[in-house]
Amino acid sequence: MTVLFFIMMAYQLTGNTVHEILGISLFALFIIHNILNLNWYKAIYKEKYTAVRVIRTAVNLLLLLSMLGMMVTALVISRTVFSFIDMIDIPFARELHFLFAYWGFILMAIHLGLHWVMIMGAARKMAKNSERTKAFAIGFRLAGIMIAVYGIYAFFKRQIGSYLILYNSYSFWDYEELAVFYFIDYLAIMGLCICITHYVIKRIQKTQKGRLESRRKQD
Repeated sequence: MTVLFFIMMAYQLTGNTVHEILGISLFALFIIHNILNLNWYKAIYKEKYTAVRVIRTAVNLLLLLSMLGMMVTALVISRTVFSFIDMIDIPFARELHFLFAYWGFILMAIHLGLHWVMIMGAARKMAKNSERTKAFAIGFRLAGIMIAVYGIYAFFKRQIGSYLILYNSYSFWDYEELAVFYFIDYLAIMGLCICITHYVIKRIQKTQKGRLESRRKQD
């Protein structure tokens, strides 16, 4: 889904027909992903809500709303795949589609950041010895810092903030720029969101752990 989202962000590169087909594929995968995680929805009212769980729940629900909003507006503005459907006209549907798409991109990156420990755990299992694991961890942290730093620059360069508040509703494409630089920038922006999310959650968990230990000592 992440790869598809990257490609879909480059609308001018793929063209409308490919963009719509990729959109259908993305939404289908999103439905499958949610079906496979139905237990999460069943447990949404169960157990105690910690700060981390509140953040995870909010991000997941906002991502769900963004994806649904993106799909509904896509049906309205479709010129190829769903052009035969007589949908109710929604004013500013194209602008709303941009809004949902950019928020979906950011929320997907944050979602990855929330599960980064699990992703890194799976990656560490691929390193068979401790020396390789340490080298991998150090190298990955350094790469992450570099990507995040460049991601700040790319965020402002690509004017992502203006899309998130609907100040801009049209993606300007530089046809003289190589597509690889476009994808590098968006990869760095995603890396920035993952990095910020991961360390914010890590900090919150550390603070919560410290408070629990303090309470235990007092008891």
